Amino acid sequence: MAEVIYVASARGGSGATTCAVYLALALAALGERTLVLDGDGECASGLEICGLQGLNVYTLADAEEGACRVRQAVLQHPASPNAYVLPTLGLKNPDYCMTAVNECAKLFDVVLCDGVAAGACRRAIVVSAPYPSSVASAKLRGARLKDGGAENVGLIVNNVNGGLVYGGAVLSPQEFASVVRLPLLGVIPEDLTLPLNKIRPSTERAFQMTAEALLGRSTKVYGTVKPYLGVTGYFKRKLRAHV
Repeated sequence: MAEVIYVASARGGSGATTCAVYLALALAALGERTLVLDGDGECASGLEICGLQGLNVYTLADAEEGACRVRQAVLQHPASPNAYVLPTLGLKNPDYCMTAVNECAKLFDVVLCDGVAAGACRRAIVVSAPYPSSVASAKLRGARLKDGGAENVGLIVNNVNGGLVYGGAVLSPQEFASVVRLPLLGVIPEDLTLPLNKIRPSTERAFQMTAEALLGRSTKVYGTVKPYLGVTGYFKRKLRAHV
């Protein structure tokens, strides 16, 4: 039976869908059969990030109308046989996602619910940028998830620029987690190639470390400041100051 995890955005633009997809790919690489329930019923952004946009025959909306079974709407990632996406494109009743989770839970090891089916999840992840403007929303989001029945709520600090952390312009991920009172599950560095179906090796490693932490295999998180240390880091900081 799958562990069902709700992935919540602290505020718009935090990158929750991108994190859900790449976390699923990292879990799949570790041998976990993983499904992303793409909660974007209007644009199917999860499909787009996976490079599957337009390739689906059915969506969860078709299952809702009785045109197919839920499992027939599930798509396998072309480059990762353990990673799957279930689009909700066109879904009229969001509550039907609960039915989908119940049907899929026995087929997977992990189900990541991207903004839907919160009631089916006893575990949740809040995805937030590290900026001061996100503190209140991340804290409120975590509190509401706990009040809603989530027994385990962790934090992924996304889009972290190590240079800004080093210079003190933004909180470190550890400081941010302390302020919003959520355990730090993962740190994802700033990567302008996302979500274009590309990923830098450093970002891929960050998601791998997050997946290992999610599975309880490690407590380490990716260090975003290290590239800005030493002589090479000095020139990086100088270059950034002039950009």
